[in-house]
Amino acid sequence: MKLTVLSLSLLLSLISTSAYCGTLHLDKAATGKVRQAADIRYANHDEKQTYQLKVGRQWINGSCSTSGTGNLHALLVDMNFDGHADLWVTGYTDSQGRIRCSDVWLWDAPAKQYRFNQPLSAIPNLDISMADQGIKGGIPNCGCAAQCFYEDSYAWRADKLIATARREQDCERYREYRLNEKDALTIVKDEIIDSGNPGQQAIDNVKAYDWQRHAQTMRKPWE
Repeated sequence: MKLTVLSLSLLLSLISTSAYCGTLHLDKAATGKVRQAADIRYANHDEKQTYQLKVGRQWINGSCSTSGTGNLHALLVDMNFDGHADLWVTGYTDSQGRIRCSDVWLWDAPAKQYRFNQPLSAIPNLDISMADQGIKGGIPNCGCAAQCFYEDSYAWRADKLIATARREQDCERYREYRLNEKDALTIVKDEIIDSGNPGQQAIDNVKAYDWQRHAQTMRKPWE
Protein backbone atom coordinates (compact mmCIF):
# COMPACT_ATOMS: atom_id res chain seq x y z
CA MET A 1 0.00 0.00 0.00
CA LYS A 2 1.38 3.36 -0.99
CA LEU A 3 0.23 6.41 0.93
CA THR A 4 0.01 9.68 -0.95
CA VAL A 5 -1.44 12.78 0.63
CA LEU A 6 -3.67 13.59 -2.32
CA SER A 7 -5.32 10.19 -2.64
CA LEU A 8 -6.17 9.15 0.91
CA SER A 9 -9.81 9.46 1.87
CA LEU A 10 -8.80 9.58 5.53
CA LEU A 11 -7.19 12.98 5.13
CA LEU A 12 -9.14 15.60 6.98
CA SER A 13 -9.67 19.03 5.49
CA LEU A 14 -9.19 21.58 8.21
CA ILE A 15 -11.85 24.05 9.28
CA SER A 16 -11.41 27.66 8.13
CA THR A 17 -11.39 29.93 11.16
CA SER A 18 -10.12 33.37 12.06
CA ALA A 19 -8.56 32.14 15.33
CA TYR A 20 -7.51 28.81 16.79
CA CYS A 21 -10.67 26.89 17.58
CA GLY A 22 -12.63 23.83 16.53
CA THR A 23 -10.28 21.19 17.94
CA LEU A 24 -10.14 17.96 15.94
CA HIS A 25 -9.77 14.71 17.85
CA LEU A 26 -7.98 12.22 15.57
CA ASP A 27 -8.38 8.67 16.84
CA LYS A 28 -8.42 6.48 13.72
CA ALA A 29 -5.27 5.51 11.83
CA ALA A 30 -4.56 4.39 8.28
CA THR A 31 -1.76 2.18 9.62
CA GLY A 32 -0.39 1.51 13.09
CA LYS A 33 -2.11 1.25 16.45
CA VAL A 34 -3.38 4.46 18.04
CA ARG A 35 -2.09 4.69 21.61
CA GLN A 36 -3.37 8.22 22.12
CA ALA A 37 -5.64 10.37 19.97
CA ALA A 38 -4.12 13.52 18.51
CA ASP A 39 -5.80 16.82 19.37
CA ILE A 40 -5.16 19.44 16.70
CA ARG A 41 -6.62 22.90 15.99
CA TYR A 42 -6.28 25.33 13.10
CA ALA A 43 -6.44 28.98 12.07
CA ASN A 44 -6.38 31.05 8.88
CA HIS A 45 -4.30 34.22 8.61
CA ASP A 46 -4.48 36.14 5.30
CA GLU A 47 -4.52 33.07 2.99
CA LYS A 48 -2.11 31.19 5.26
CA GLN A 49 -3.34 28.33 7.42
CA THR A 50 -1.47 27.21 10.54
CA TYR A 51 -2.11 24.65 13.27
CA GLN A 52 -1.33 23.72 16.87
CA LEU A 53 -0.94 20.25 18.39
CA LYS A 54 -1.73 19.48 22.00
CA VAL A 55 1.16 17.68 23.70
CA GLY A 56 0.45 16.99 27.35
CA ARG A 57 -1.28 20.14 28.56
CA GLN A 58 0.44 22.47 26.10
CA TRP A 59 -0.55 23.60 22.62
CA ILE A 60 2.53 23.62 20.38
CA ASN A 61 2.73 25.59 17.13
CA GLY A 62 3.36 23.51 14.01
CA SER A 63 5.95 24.48 11.39
CA CYS A 64 4.14 23.36 8.24
CA SER A 65 1.53 25.77 6.86
CA THR A 66 -0.40 26.33 3.67
CA SER A 67 0.06 29.32 1.41
CA GLY A 68 -2.78 29.94 -1.01
CA THR A 69 -3.43 26.35 -2.18
CA GLY A 70 -5.97 24.30 -0.24
CA ASN A 71 -5.92 23.52 3.47
CA LEU A 72 -3.64 21.69 5.83
CA HIS A 73 -4.43 17.99 6.19
CA ALA A 74 -3.81 15.58 9.05
CA LEU A 75 -3.44 11.80 9.12
CA LEU A 76 -2.54 9.17 11.68
CA VAL A 77 -0.17 6.65 10.05
CA ASP A 78 2.87 4.61 11.09
CA MET A 79 5.73 6.71 9.68
CA ASN A 80 8.65 4.75 11.17
CA PHE A 81 7.13 1.25 10.86
CA ASP A 82 7.25 0.45 14.59
CA GLY A 83 3.58 -0.51 14.87
CA HIS A 84 2.49 2.80 16.45
CA ALA A 85 0.43 5.38 14.59
CA ASP A 86 2.19 8.73 14.21
CA LEU A 87 0.78 12.13 13.22
CA TRP A 88 1.42 13.51 9.72
CA VAL A 89 0.36 17.10 8.98
CA THR A 90 0.91 18.33 5.45
CA GLY A 91 0.10 21.30 3.21
CA TYR A 92 1.30 23.19 0.14
CA THR A 93 3.77 26.03 0.55
CA ASP A 94 3.50 27.59 -2.91
CA SER A 95 0.53 28.86 -4.92
CA GLN A 96 1.20 26.40 -7.78
CA GLY A 97 0.92 23.33 -5.56
CA ARG A 98 4.39 22.01 -6.46
CA ILE A 99 5.96 21.98 -3.00
CA ARG A 100 4.31 20.11 -0.14
CA CYS A 101 5.62 20.53 3.39
CA SER A 102 5.20 18.00 6.20
CA ASP A 103 5.26 18.00 9.97
CA VAL A 104 5.79 14.49 11.34
CA TRP A 105 5.11 13.82 15.01
CA LEU A 106 6.31 10.32 15.96
CA TRP A 107 4.69 8.51 18.86
CA ASP A 108 7.11 8.23 21.80
CA ALA A 109 5.91 5.06 23.54
CA PRO A 110 7.87 5.46 26.83
CA ALA A 111 6.78 9.10 27.20
CA LYS A 112 3.28 8.36 25.85
CA GLN A 113 3.18 11.47 23.68
CA TYR A 114 3.91 12.71 20.17
CA ARG A 115 7.33 14.19 19.45
CA PHE A 116 8.30 16.30 16.45
CA ASN A 117 10.71 14.51 14.08
CA GLN A 118 12.94 16.94 12.21
CA PRO A 119 14.55 14.54 9.66
CA LEU A 120 11.20 13.33 8.28
CA SER A 121 9.64 16.78 8.45
CA ALA A 122 12.49 18.29 6.43
CA ILE A 123 11.74 16.09 3.38
CA PRO A 124 9.75 18.05 0.75
CA ASN A 125 6.89 16.18 -0.95
CA LEU A 126 7.27 13.33 1.53
CA ASP A 127 5.86 9.99 0.33
CA ILE A 128 5.54 6.72 2.27
CA SER A 129 5.28 3.21 0.80
CA MET A 130 3.99 0.66 3.31
CA ALA A 131 4.58 -2.31 1.00
CA ASP A 132 8.36 -2.01 1.08
CA GLN A 133 8.70 0.46 3.97
CA GLY A 134 10.12 2.99 1.56
CA ILE A 135 10.37 6.74 2.09
CA LYS A 136 10.92 9.24 -0.71
CA GLY A 137 10.86 12.97 -1.29
CA GLY A 138 12.22 15.70 -3.50
CA ILE A 139 11.38 18.52 -5.89
CA PRO A 140 10.06 17.62 -9.37
CA ASN A 141 10.75 21.07 -10.80
CA CYS A 142 13.19 23.44 -9.13
CA GLY A 143 13.84 25.67 -12.14
CA CYS A 144 15.88 25.66 -15.35
CA ALA A 145 12.89 25.36 -17.70
CA ALA A 146 11.57 22.30 -15.80
CA GLN A 147 14.85 20.40 -16.31
CA CYS A 148 15.95 20.71 -12.69
CA PHE A 149 14.79 18.14 -10.11
CA TYR A 150 15.97 15.88 -7.33
CA GLU A 151 14.58 12.78 -5.64
CA ASP A 152 15.87 11.16 -2.46
CA SER A 153 15.15 7.72 -0.98
CA TYR A 154 15.41 6.95 2.73
CA ALA A 155 15.23 4.02 5.14
CA TRP A 156 15.14 3.54 8.90
CA ARG A 157 18.26 1.97 10.42
CA ALA A 158 18.22 1.40 14.19
CA ASP A 159 15.70 4.20 14.74
CA LYS A 160 17.75 6.57 12.57
CA LEU A 161 16.61 7.87 9.18
CA ILE A 162 19.34 7.60 6.53
CA ALA A 163 19.44 8.54 2.85
CA THR A 164 19.89 5.46 0.66
CA ALA A 165 19.81 6.92 -2.87
CA ARG A 166 19.54 10.18 -4.78
CA ARG A 167 18.77 11.27 -8.34
CA GLU A 168 19.30 14.88 -9.30
CA GLN A 169 19.53 17.06 -12.34
CA ASP A 170 20.39 20.70 -12.79
CA CYS A 171 20.80 22.69 -16.00
CA GLU A 172 24.06 20.96 -16.94
CA ARG A 173 24.36 17.53 -15.31
CA TYR A 174 22.44 14.46 -14.21
CA ARG A 175 23.78 12.48 -11.22
CA GLU A 176 22.87 9.33 -9.31
CA TYR A 177 24.06 8.28 -5.85
CA ARG A 178 23.86 4.94 -4.06
CA LEU A 179 24.65 3.73 -0.57
CA ASN A 180 28.06 2.05 -0.23
CA GLU A 181 29.27 -0.53 2.29
CA LYS A 182 30.06 2.25 4.78
CA ASP A 183 26.46 3.56 4.65
CA ALA A 184 27.56 6.69 2.81
CA LEU A 185 26.06 7.98 -0.44
CA THR A 186 28.51 7.65 -3.31
CA ILE A 187 28.10 9.08 -6.79
CA VAL A 188 27.71 6.30 -9.36
CA LYS A 189 26.69 8.27 -12.45
CA ASP A 190 27.65 11.74 -13.64
CA GLU A 191 26.17 12.60 -17.01
CA ILE A 192 26.67 15.83 -18.93
CA ILE A 193 23.41 17.25 -20.29
CA ASP A 194 23.80 18.81 -23.72
CA SER A 195 21.46 17.49 -26.39
CA GLY A 196 23.28 19.52 -29.05
CA ASN A 197 26.63 17.96 -28.28
CA PRO A 198 27.28 14.52 -29.88
CA GLY A 199 30.15 14.06 -27.45
CA GLN A 200 27.86 13.99 -24.41
CA GLN A 201 29.30 11.53 -21.94
CA ALA A 202 28.42 9.50 -18.88
CA ILE A 203 31.10 9.09 -16.22
CA ASP A 204 31.17 6.26 -13.68
CA ASN A 205 32.67 7.47 -10.43
CA VAL A 206 33.23 5.27 -7.38
CA LYS A 207 34.92 7.74 -5.04
CA ALA A 208 33.05 9.23 -2.08
CA TYR A 209 31.18 12.44 -2.79
CA ASP A 210 30.01 15.18 -0.46
CA TRP A 211 26.37 14.87 -1.58
CA GLN A 212 24.94 16.76 1.39
CA ARG A 213 26.88 19.94 0.59
CA HIS A 214 26.04 19.62 -3.10
CA ALA A 215 22.36 19.04 -2.31
CA GLN A 216 22.10 22.40 -0.58
CA THR A 217 22.69 24.13 -3.91
CA MET A 218 19.54 22.40 -5.20
CA ARG A 219 17.27 23.35 -2.33
CA LYS A 220 15.29 26.43 -1.50
CA PRO A 221 16.28 28.45 1.62
CA TRP A 222 13.03 27.57 3.42
CA GLU A 223 13.30 23.77 3.02
